[in-house]
Formats: sequence, C-alpha cells, structure tokens
Amino acid sequence: MKFTVASLAVGILLLPTQAQEPDRKVIHLTEITCKVFVEAMKPEEHRIIVAWLQGYYLPEHDPPVIDVDKLSSDSAKLREHCLNSPEDDLMTAAEAVFGK
Repeated sequence: MKFTVASLAVGILLLPTQAQEPDRKVIHLTEITCKVFVEAMKPEEHRIIVAWLQGYYLPEHDPPVIDVDKLSSDSAKLREHCLNSPEDDLMTAAEAVFGK
C-alpha cells in the first residue's frame, strides 16, 4: 500500500513536467539552414548556439571559459557565412567558420 501511495505521489509530481513537454524547443543544428538562422531565429538563440559551438570546437585541453568578446566576433563570422551561403546547415557553416 505504501508503494502505491508513493508511486501515486511521484506520478502527480511529474504531471506538470509532462504537461510542459510540448512547449519545449529543441534545436537540431544539422537540420536548421543558415537562412533560418539569419531570418527566423531570435538573437538570444544565436548567442546560445554560438556559445555551444565555441565549446564544441574548443581544443581538448583548453580551459572551459566563455570569452564574451570572442562570442560576439564568432557570432558575426557565422552570420556572415550564413548570409553568403543560406543553404548550408548550421554545422556545415560552423565547420567552415570555426574548423575542427
């Protein structure tokens, strides 16, 4: 009986989480084109994506830091590439800009 009550309590606690699931946004960097990145995404989404890309392309033994000035510079470089190659997906653009 205690197990059933505990399970019910956990289930009730999870309901709000499951109800919020449809509002969740997932960004697939290989599925978003540069055109969508430039024309349809919000500036805060740009910053999130470029910060993630900086970490992804960070050399293995470099310290895990966020260089805000470099973030602005890298964002401008990615945007410039995307303006010139709107058909590229974001990972292709990132490879061209940041190289690995």
